[in-house]
Amino acid sequence: MTGEPTGDTQRLGRTAARGSVSTLAGQLARATVQAISLVVLARLLLPEDFGLVAMVAAVVRIGDVVRESGLANAAIQATTLSDEQRDNLFWLNTVLGCATGAALFFLAPLVAGFYGEPALVEITRWLALTFVLSGIATQYGASLVRDMRFAAAATIEVVAQVAGLVAAIVIALIGGAYWALVGQNLAIALVICVGSAAAAGWLPGLPHRDVSIRPLVGYGLHLLASQLIEQTCRAADTIVVGFRFGAVSAGLYNRAFQLMALPMRQLTYPAQRVALTVLARLQDDKDTFWPFVLRGQTILLHALTPVCSLAAALAPAVVDIVLGPSWAAAAPVLSLLMVAAIFETASQPTTWVLLSTGRTRALFVFTLVTRPVLLVAIVGGSFLGLAGVAGGVAASAVVIWLAGLVWIRRTNAAPAGRLFGAALRAVAAHGIAAASGGLAAARLDLPGPWAEVGVGLGVAVATLGVLALAWPQLRRDLSAVLRSARLLRHPQASDQRREAHQ
Repeated sequence: MTGEPTGDTQRLGRTAARGSVSTLAGQLARATVQAISLVVLARLLLPEDFGLVAMVAAVVRIGDVVRESGLANAAIQATTLSDEQRDNLFWLNTVLGCATGAALFFLAPLVAGFYGEPALVEITRWLALTFVLSGIATQYGASLVRDMRFAAAATIEVVAQVAGLVAAIVIALIGGAYWALVGQNLAIALVICVGSAAAAGWLPGLPHRDVSIRPLVGYGLHLLASQLIEQTCRAADTIVVGFRFGAVSAGLYNRAFQLMALPMRQLTYPAQRVALTVLARLQDDKDTFWPFVLRGQTILLHALTPVCSLAAALAPAVVDIVLGPSWAAAAPVLSLLMVAAIFETASQPTTWVLLSTGRTRALFVFTLVTRPVLLVAIVGGSFLGLAGVAGGVAASAVVIWLAGLVWIRRTNAAPAGRLFGAALRAVAAHGIAAASGGLAAARLDLPGPWAEVGVGLGVAVATLGVLALAWPQLRRDLSAVLRSARLLRHPQASDQRREAHQ
């Protein structure tokens, strides 16, 4: 796996590096806005407000998979895509968005009846509008990613988050309660729709009946099937919590989940966006393909695992700082969900490999077999309360990670042993470091949550340094991450140095 890079590969590397810079910068800005949203809205709204919207959002997540139907990824992954095919995909996504929105609108009383919360009728009907807006935006967004215009896509997402936060704060300040969160979702969807259309710079023609999109739809249908199972099982935790324990518990769980998702989504989503774009073009060059996958996994894990591990070890202090003392009951849930986030991050290469090589059927089979594990773990864990649900999510994440390695080894001849070893080193090293930091913070008589986080972080960094000195493979992994970070900061200079040596 040490083939010399070709000119095309180098150009892809430059594009990926520049795209990563733009995407990560955008995600950092987006994460900042979302962090502000978590802090501010947790102090303006009640757990019940978050719980009510979260219960509907869990249903919306499932419907959104139908609305998208895998067609965005189909357009991104396609070797060639004509304007006529793009037009047909646009109209198909728009029709799907309108249809799913109408379905949710009319099913609103059933959603409210399931949870036993009459207020959910109007909440559901307003959130149904997001399907229409997202349906229109789907192919515009896919077009930006396909053209590797990552900066434009990132900017739109950041502006949308800011607009959503402003809308939520204004509505909350005038006493709108849960309507603040509904307004936030609608504002985000509207800005993404308008911004993506404006940035893409094209208007769809009328549907072209003589132009086939059957292969793209076939790709999307396999992806739809797998994502539908995936999102149904992933939404099960909120649905089960809302059904069994009510809106207040659903609100506590939702805020813990959002705290977990904040660091994870800011890196895994852009990493997948860049990885799929590049790997789809490298799929026939296995000497370059697999090192890219391994390097991507290593960078992602060493970026996310220390954050998630420390948050798990210092969960009470983190909840106190971000959400406030009144949310203390969310701390055990956050700790377990952070463990789940680590192993979900380790599972990312499975999705990268199967999607970039067009094996959506293999992804569907994998999802069909493994995601029921998550569902069973959530339902079983619910008998132990909120922490039991979170524990079920964490346990299933470990099982699915291991199963994914076995699956891509079988379907794609992946170097599963190397992927497993690199992931295990990251999890073990950062886990030991974070546990040391958490233990130190707990044993010392510290004046408050900020001091606990400061001491925990200091001890964790020191412990990781000792581990790196004593563990050569870990040291090599960290060096590779640092080299990649320098590449992201100065992609052009790195390419010039490489070319000078050839």
